Amino acid sequence: MGAHDERWATPTQYGCIESGLRVLTAWVVADHDPEGALDRAIREEPDPAGTLVGAAVVARLLAIELAAATGTTEQTVLADLTATLCLLQHPIPATPPPFTSRWPERRGR
Repeated sequence: MGAHDERWATPTQYGCIESGLRVLTAWVVADHDPEGALDRAIREEPDPAGTLVGAAVVARLLAIELAAATGTTEQTVLADLTATLCLLQHPIPATPPPFTSRWPERRGR
């Protein structure tokens, strides 16, 4: 890239970002079987590693945009996303499990 070149990514980097964006878009717009659409989109891309890097860059750009829109930082956005992901994977039960003592019952009292 020359001194007057205003591109922020090399052609290779840009290609990876486009690939990641294509894969994410295919996943988002799928009406039926989004996981299948994601799998097909990944397989259609010629460079899986580049696609992964591109998807990571797209996620970072989205975090930057969301941080700017909410007046927070990228770290806050990603921490909130992590917390949401944890809650989705390990939901807090609506009713707590019954209490069980770890002490044996005393008999004869």
